[in-house]
Amino acid sequence: MKWYQHIRHLHYLTEAGLWLAALALLAFMDPDGTHLFSLCPYSWFIESGCFGCGLGHSISYLFRGDWEASWKEHPLALPAILLMLWRCWKLLRWQKNHFKTLTLHN
Repeated sequence: MKWYQHIRHLHYLTEAGLWLAALALLAFMDPDGTHLFSLCPYSWFIESGCFGCGLGHSISYLFRGDWEASWKEHPLALPAILLMLWRCWKLLRWQKNHFKTLTLHN
């Protein structure tokens, strides 16, 4: 297997790992905690934020089973979680299928 094929394999595993790590961090995040910093550039300039503001808190509430608070923060938390899990599943499935076939041809 060539060196660039190894990098491609790591790319898919890295992306899936980052999505799963993000979900794990949101699951353990305290949604009622102090808001110190935001990665959203809209929230730096606009007080009300953007359309995605509140999604992280909403996902965190959803992991705690507080459906009402989750819905109040952002109504698209469940579809966002399902979309992230679907993406991870597709990446890992691709990795499994293609890694096996690439190593058989060497």
